[in-house]
Amino acid sequence: MTPIQLIRLNMPHFRAKTWNTKAMSTKSVKSCFAKSMRPMKEFKRPRISKISVVGAGQVGTAISAMLLLRNLTKNLVILDINYELAKAEALDFQHASAFLSDARVVPCGDSTNSKDSDVVIITAGARPSGKDRSRLAAMQKTVEILKKAVPKLVELSPNATFIIISNPADVMTYAVQRITNLPKHRCFTTGCHLDTVRFRNLIANRLRLPPSQVHGYVIGEHGASAVPVWSSVSIAGIRLNDVVKNLACGDDPENWAKINKQVTTGGLAVAKTKGYTNWAIALTCADIVQAMSGGKGKIACVGTDMKGLNGIQDNVVLSLPCLVTAGGISHVFELPLTDVEQSKLLASANILLEAQCSLSI
Repeated sequence: MTPIQLIRLNMPHFRAKTWNTKAMSTKSVKSCFAKSMRPMKEFKRPRISKISVVGAGQVGTAISAMLLLRNLTKNLVILDINYELAKAEALDFQHASAFLSDARVVPCGDSTNSKDSDVVIITAGARPSGKDRSRLAAMQKTVEILKKAVPKLVELSPNATFIIISNPADVMTYAVQRITNLPKHRCFTTGCHLDTVRFRNLIANRLRLPPSQVHGYVIGEHGASAVPVWSSVSIAGIRLNDVVKNLACGDDPENWAKINKQVTTGGLAVAKTKGYTNWAIALTCADIVQAMSGGKGKIACVGTDMKGLNGIQDNVVLSLPCLVTAGGISHVFELPLTDVEQSKLLASANILLEAQCSLSI
C-alpha cells in the first residue's frame, strides 16, 4: 500500500457579493411606525450567506428544514416549478421564523430569487412512472429537467457551489458538470458521505460504541456497488482488521460482511415502508454545508470527477475522501486500498461509467 496522497483542486477564493434587493419577491409595506425609525446614513447592510434549494418535494423540504434548524443560513430560497408548492413550504417556515433565528425564507418558481446564491442544492428529478419504469428512463427524464433548470441557476449565481442530490446522484453530478462546465470542485454530490455514516453506525452498534468514535469510509458509487473500506476502519487508534480475524472476507467467523449489504440497502429498507427517504440525506447535506461554513472544513466522502485518482482512468463521478471547505472541495485523499478493495472500486467506476455513457446530454 502507498502512503496517503493529497491532491489539491483548483479552488478560487470566495467572493462576497452585495445584496440585490431586486431579487426580492415581496415588497415591504410602509407603516406610520417607520417615522420612529431613523436610518443611519453610514450603515451598509452586510452580505448574508444565501442558499437556494431546488425542489420542494420530500427531500428538498427536509434539507431546507435542517439548514434552518442548524442555523446554517438566514437567507433561504425554496425553488420549485410548482410555485404554489414552493410558496406554501416557504410560508410554513416563515410563520415560525421567530424560532429559526429570524431567518428569511423566500419561494421561487422561475430561478429569479436564487440570484447571487452562495450554495445551490439541487434535489429536483423524475421518478419512474407509466409504462417505462426503468432506471434509465428516469435518469434521462431527470437530465432533461436539469438541462432546462441548471444553466439559468449558474447564470444567476456564477460563483456558487452546486451540491447535487438528485438521483442517481453520481450520474446526475456528471450530467450537471457536462451541462454547465462548472469546475469539479464547485459541483459535487454528497455521494458516499451518507453510506459512510451508515457504515460507522452499523459497526458502532455492533461494538456498543458511539458512532462518532468509529472511523472508516465507504467509497465509489452512492448505490449498490459502494465499497466499504474495511482496511481503513479504526476505533481509538486500533485498526479493526488487526484484531478481528478475516474481517468481512474469507471465512469471516464473526460475519462482519453482513454490514456490507446493510450499507447499500439501508435506504431501500426505509423507502419500502415510507415510499421515500429524506431525513438522513437532509442531515448529510446539512453536514456538508456546515463544513463549508466552518473555518478549516471537514473530510467527507463526497463525489466528483475522480479521473487520475486511485487508478481511475476515465472521467467518472464517484466518492473518495475529500476536504470540503468554503468554496467546495480543496483536496482529495487517495486511500491506501487492499487489492480486493481496489478491484471493487474500479468495478464500481465501470458501472458508473456505463450509466454516464447511456445519457443523452
